[in-house]
Amino acid sequence: MSYQDQGQVPVAAEGPALDPRYLEKKKARRKKGREEVAAGLAITSLMDALTIILSFLLSTYANEPISIQQNEKMRVAFSLTKNEIQGAAKVEIQSDAIYCNQQRSALLREENGVRTVDEKAKAGGKASYLIEDLKAQLEAYKQQLTEIEKRGGRKYLTKNWLLVVADIRTPVRIVKEVLYTAKEAGYERYMFAVIRTMTGQ
Repeated sequence: MSYQDQGQVPVAAEGPALDPRYLEKKKARRKKGREEVAAGLAITSLMDALTIILSFLLSTYANEPISIQQNEKMRVAFSLTKNEIQGAAKVEIQSDAIYCNQQRSALLREENGVRTVDEKAKAGGKASYLIEDLKAQLEAYKQQLTEIEKRGGRKYLTKNWLLVVADIRTPVRIVKEVLYTAKEAGYERYMFAVIRTMTGQ
């Protein structure tokens, strides 16, 4: 006998019932996938974070501890003082060159057994005390701190300070030339880096 003869509508046979725990796990996986997609870091947020980090590094640069690497070209003098130093423009006088904030300013050479600044680096020749590139670098560094002050609203009390890190064998004449150049660049206070040691050593 057919369904049509009886006026009945065929009904599909029901399949086996699904395990409720399987359905819950499947639902949880779908939800987790949606959360992972939504949690992605937007490029705008990443750029904002990098900008904040860069601003922080610029604003704290002048107050970072000073790192001095000693080697055959640089042996620093010793001191018993307990005073701490803050950030300032740093000039290194090594045995073969002068550096301002790790950038070379002038070469040094031996003349009759005496170390001197290469006259090509001076304004006015051999007898001059002014080291041209050093003056320009010091002025640029001070301008950089001024720009940071304008953007960050903070003041650097050490902006006009110069820290001299000199090899212990440096002739006095070279030190005088560095200090004279710093004065021409607007620096008013000078400090000399030394290695702190204990009394009796």
